[in-house]
Amino acid sequence: MSRALSHLAEPARSVPRPRRVPTPWAAGALLAAALVSPALAGATERFALVAGNDFGAPGRPRLWYAERDAEQFRDTLVELGAFEADHVVLVKGKGRNAFEEALAAIDRRIAAERARSEATLLVVYFSGHAGPAGIELGPERIPFQELRDVASRSSADAKVVIVDACEAGALTQVKGAVAIPTVQFALPERDVQGTAFVASTAVGEAAQESARLQGSFFTHHLDVALRGAGDADGDGRVTLAEAFRYTAARTVLATSTTASGPQHPTYEFRMSGRGDVVLADLRRAQARLRLPPDPGALYVLTGPRALLAEVPGLDEPLALALPAGRYEVERRGRDGRARAEVDLAAGDDRTLPRLTPTRYELARAKGGPLPSEWFAGFGVATLGMPGAGTAPAARVGFRREVGPIALRTHADLTFQEANDRGLRYTSSRVGAAMAGMLPVIGARNLLEAGVEVGGGWTTQGLRDGRDFSTPDATAGLAVVASRPLGRLRLALDAGAGGRLFNLNGQTALRPYGIGTLVLLYGM
Repeated sequence: MSRALSHLAEPARSVPRPRRVPTPWAAGALLAAALVSPALAGATERFALVAGNDFGAPGRPRLWYAERDAEQFRDTLVELGAFEADHVVLVKGKGRNAFEEALAAIDRRIAAERARSEATLLVVYFSGHAGPAGIELGPERIPFQELRDVASRSSADAKVVIVDACEAGALTQVKGAVAIPTVQFALPERDVQGTAFVASTAVGEAAQESARLQGSFFTHHLDVALRGAGDADGDGRVTLAEAFRYTAARTVLATSTTASGPQHPTYEFRMSGRGDVVLADLRRAQARLRLPPDPGALYVLTGPRALLAEVPGLDEPLALALPAGRYEVERRGRDGRARAEVDLAAGDDRTLPRLTPTRYELARAKGGPLPSEWFAGFGVATLGMPGAGTAPAARVGFRREVGPIALRTHADLTFQEANDRGLRYTSSRVGAAMAGMLPVIGARNLLEAGVEVGGGWTTQGLRDGRDFSTPDATAGLAVVASRPLGRLRLALDAGAGGRLFNLNGQTALRPYGIGTLVLLYGM
């Protein structure tokens, strides 16, 4: 089974800091804080093999984001996880031999570190296709049991294996999941050793990708967890247990409305000892952005290195560890949408002010247009030509929102027959115009108005075969009234103003008007 590609948007609703875990991994939760000793959480030599492959066995569709997910996870480990860059090996789009050789080379380095009495941690991550028989690296396959055995035999003190793929529940041997309250537990006594297996699905489930998130649901929310959303105790560090709880809760919610149905991440621990694996130290971040307390809202951040994060607002402030750069932040809530831009310099620790929707953003939240739309339609126009009335008109165009303004450009074609005091002729015009539109009435039924300027070329043909042509310039007001029509919008698109052109060898300014009925398709 391949990872399903979902184009559905995640529900814009808040999720409290996760306090529920699936039953099949409740036993693992009893050991979730017992993954590695305090020494390993600090001066641990950390190594990772991060693999991604967009291709699977013959007949599998190509995945869109598996290799991108691997790159993003690698970057996060280096940025926040205290993994030295040369300790993380990225295997992208390669086969079984490359995967096994990289893992063997890492294990030799781990054995050398252990000979010097250093505590060691190994993280193995894979994103791609999988089936009941194992993970797929192109046409080659590694059985789940073999992956378990190889990881378990590693020289590292603690091993964490993460698989984001369909049927990955075979790695954890978990076949289903239901929710129960989180179990509170005491920690084991001493230094930890063993292996943790983490899967993005249960047996028989599809691991789903999101075109909007540009990645898999599971890896996206895992990355957001490591950037601070999973820091349940607020100590500035994100442990494996915290990251998994957040990721699992958000993944189940995000996939609950997709065609493939809910996706339940699972895990199995075979560990002993005291402490926890710290996967991210937020103090290592280039910059921090603190979201204000805002339960019921959803924040969407886009920034440098194609970073995209969706984070629910909480009852308390939430600090996110981010690379320096410019970010666009969108707040989505019951009261509408609001946007802001934030520039984070290295070392910045900034608090985002509470974002309040404007009238325009409220209109968008109530079912207004999508940010980008194509439109086309037909209508009538009058061009101010002598002896001519109205003419049939066709219009095609594109509309793009830039903040509160909608920039709109379109092309028109008109054709008419006229009689100017016995002189019969045909007239045709090809023109284009651009307008900046602002909402007058904002809701599902939207009324916009703005200033429009453009130009065109008019051709006049006489019955005796003579032709005349002239350029023109137009300026005036445009008004668009629209309402939803299924997945489309139906609009009355009208404009009126002045048209400047050459008439009988002299410059003439005549009124013009146009009205078309158009359908808009949003993206």
